[in-house]
Amino acid sequence: MSDFANPHRGEVSVTLGGQVYRLRPSFAALAETEVMAGCGLVPLARRFLDGSYGLRDVVAVLVPALKAAGQGGESVGQLVIDTGFLTVAPACAALLAAALAPDREVPNPL
Repeated sequence: MSDFANPHRGEVSVTLGGQVYRLRPSFAALAETEVMAGCGLVPLARRFLDGSYGLRDVVAVLVPALKAAGQGGESVGQLVIDTGFLTVAPACAALLAAALAPDREVPNPL
């Protein structure tokens, strides 16, 4: 998938398994992220910023945002492992930052 992210919509690009995907922070996607992560967006964003995030957090951000962008989320966990957990985390942090504080720069979580 080579859809380009639209930063004016808070979208972020991420490369998984050698393909570029678009992540969209729709309301439904963010609500699903909270359910999957087991916490609200602010505590989740804090975990990315302080480095205490885990694989479940990364997948909780990616799956709903991929679905919101009209892209499959079926084997996201394996794609994250294949791509590299730490390689994918900055896109997750950027998506949360775009949702929580549009037009602000967020520190890289690595």
